[in-house]
Amino acid sequence: MKIPVIIFCLLISFQILSAQNKIPDSLRSELARAGNPAERFHVLNKISDFINFSAGNIDSASCVEMFQIASELDNDSLLAVSYNLIGLYFFSKGDNNTSLEYLFKGIPLAEKSNDKRRISSLYFDISTVYFNLMNYDEAYKNVIKGGENLPDKSYPYYDYMLVQYERNLTQYFILTGQADSALHFVQELTKTSSRINSVLFEYAALYLNGSVYAMMGNNNTAEEYFIKALDITDSIELEEEKLKFYESYIEFLLRNDRISDAYDQSHKLMKLAGESDDDNLKMSGAHFLKEVYERMNKTDSAYYYSKMEMNMSDRIFSQKNIDKVQALAFNEKLRIMEENDRKMEEEYKRKKQIEYLLLAFGILTTVILYILLGPSIISNPRLIEFFGVMSLLIVFEFLNLVLHPVLEELTDHNPLLMLLALVCIAALLVPLHHKAEKWTTAYLVEKNKLIRLARKNSVIKEKEANETV
Repeated sequence: MKIPVIIFCLLISFQILSAQNKIPDSLRSELARAGNPAERFHVLNKISDFINFSAGNIDSASCVEMFQIASELDNDSLLAVSYNLIGLYFFSKGDNNTSLEYLFKGIPLAEKSNDKRRISSLYFDISTVYFNLMNYDEAYKNVIKGGENLPDKSYPYYDYMLVQYERNLTQYFILTGQADSALHFVQELTKTSSRINSVLFEYAALYLNGSVYAMMGNNNTAEEYFIKALDITDSIELEEEKLKFYESYIEFLLRNDRISDAYDQSHKLMKLAGESDDDNLKMSGAHFLKEVYERMNKTDSAYYYSKMEMNMSDRIFSQKNIDKVQALAFNEKLRIMEENDRKMEEEYKRKKQIEYLLLAFGILTTVILYILLGPSIISNPRLIEFFGVMSLLIVFEFLNLVLHPVLEELTDHNPLLMLLALVCIAALLVPLHHKAEKWTTAYLVEKNKLIRLARKNSVIKEKEANETV
């Protein structure tokens, strides 16, 4: 169900002024020059990308207007982008279920337009939500789906999509204790994040390097990476990304019995949770404060935060929420199965059409050859012309069916380019048909003359033979 635009505006209007202050002058100018809603949408998308790339925040002002434009234009591709941004917004607010709902809604719309960047983005964002829900199997499946749908390397945002793939796989292998795989992907993540010049992914590369080296027992190197990440934490606006850092760093501190440092970082995490009113951060902050106070033998404080953790866990992982998430995942699996069945059915029908066309072409060709080569048949050129036109149409339809999947791939499902390609094919076939028709007509005229002459000579000979007798 679509979220009412007015309600959505009210939910996030308090962020609009702060978001506008971060927009570069070049993008402001481009937005002012946008001549129609579609152009304005694409500039707003650039603005959202800029803010998301730089700090991981969602430009709520752009998000609201983009949703309005996409809804008014009823454009599947634009709606897919809007649903992606809305899903990210709710994720940044700790609402995992609503986030998944909108991210899943965006996938079929992105698939219709074969937008690889958007498809991979949606799957990567879905996997991130599943990481928050501690459902690592589903997180991994969606990371892989996103990787399978990465855009071409020539695409301007290829590295930005690749870095999400590498970050999420690194996170998965850390959480599942696979140090060698985690090390490989965090090294690739570090290379890619340096190319895209994004503080958000530089931050992710730093704390994930810290986690990997901590897994491998190299505490000095791990500490160096964690301290570098800590230094830029204040520049990161996405609370969920900060949560991942704090979870990694505080666990590292606790494993090394650095209780005082763990105490300080846990209180910073809880302060951040209070400021953002995010249940995910509150649950994590309460968990670490419980651990810290237990190590400090302060049972009353440990009990207090233990109860808080349980309350937050109940809110996040209640059976109702679990059922809703499972239903969303199940619906997506059904959609994929139905889509696969539809494609198989279309492929089967296409093969059958090709078989029928080949059969019809074979019959027409046989008839034409028989008429042309029959030694005693006087042929009607108009009949041959009719069969020739039929053969041309069948050949064109045959080529259309055979080449259609290839043309879709080459033109990226662009209807104008596909039409142009079919016109080019027709432009080649029609002159060939005219030449064949001209040759056939000339051949038939000559053949008919010879048949008539032969018959005339035969009649004359027969008449002369009768007179002689």
